[in-house]
Amino acid sequence: MGWSTSIVAPPDGSMIDYMASLERLTQQTEDLYFSGHGPEIAEGPRYVRFLIRHRQAREARSCIALQKARRIFPPWCARSISASDPRLTAPAGYSVLAHLEDLVARGIVATDGDPVIGGTYRLAAA
Repeated sequence: MGWSTSIVAPPDGSMIDYMASLERLTQQTEDLYFSGHGPEIAEGPRYVRFLIRHRQAREARSCIALQKARRIFPPWCARSISASDPRLTAPAGYSVLAHLEDLVARGIVATDGDPVIGGTYRLAAA
């Protein structure tokens, strides 16, 4: 999207796939991107690097929240993303779930069963 970061919402959206797509875009040589939503994106590679850093920062905030204590999903999702607008809490929650699915798949975070809203998460043993 040319005007905002995308919401990656499971089950249709996958953070693993989204991040892989961004990584593929870093290999492109074009500077001008035509987004599917929003205006043209000048300095496309720079914008893609921003999106990657943005997602990495969200992931880091999720891990910091989990370092403090084992947490059940809903109470910390809004704080994790710093959603100041209550209307963004549900979309932010799906975004956090997408990050948790990715972190579980990579073995950084553990949960009992599949990653779900309402699940309990903890940092995986190193």
